[in-house]
Amino acid sequence: MSSKPTYNIVLNSNFCTASTAVNTSSNKEYYVDWSAVLPNKKFKLSYSFVSEGCYITTFSSLPIISTDILTAANNIQTQASFQSTHSSVLGLIFPTYLDPNAHIAYFRNDKNFNSEIYVPRPFNNNFNIQIQTNANPPVFWTDESVIQAAFPQYVLILSFEECE
Repeated sequence: MSSKPTYNIVLNSNFCTASTAVNTSSNKEYYVDWSAVLPNKKFKLSYSFVSEGCYITTFSSLPIISTDILTAANNIQTQASFQSTHSSVLGLIFPTYLDPNAHIAYFRNDKNFNSEIYVPRPFNNNFNIQIQTNANPPVFWTDESVIQAAFPQYVLILSFEECE
C-alpha cells in the first residue's frame, strides 16, 4: 500500500506575523508561502493541537478553531435562523486536566479526532487562526479565572495529505 505525501505546517502562537504579535493567542496571523511548500493539488487537511495550561472550572464554552484558508465550499455551518452558511471552522479542541483540584488544564486535539476537510492548496499566504467560543455571536475564548486571562500559547500542526 503506497502512502500519499503529507506536508506538515507547524504554527507556534509565539511566531506569528508582526501585525498580530501583541494580540492574544486566540487571534493570530501567520505567513506561509504555500506555492513554495505545497504542490498545486487537492489535500485532505487534518490537524493536531496542544496549548499551555490555563484555569478551567466549568468548561462552559467550547473553544473552536477557525481559519480563513478554508474555501467557501468546504465547510457549512447551521445558523440560528435555520439557514446554513459558509464556515471557517477547522474543528474543536478539548481540555485535558493537569490538576483537576486546581482546575488547571491544557487544550489538545490529535489529528484523528475531528473530521478531515478536503481543500485545494491555499493561495492566501497571510492567514488567520482564531480560537473562539461557540456563543452566538462567537467571541475570543478566555479562561475562567476571576481575572480572565487570554487563551494560552499553543502549537497547531496542519497536516496536508495529497488526494490526487
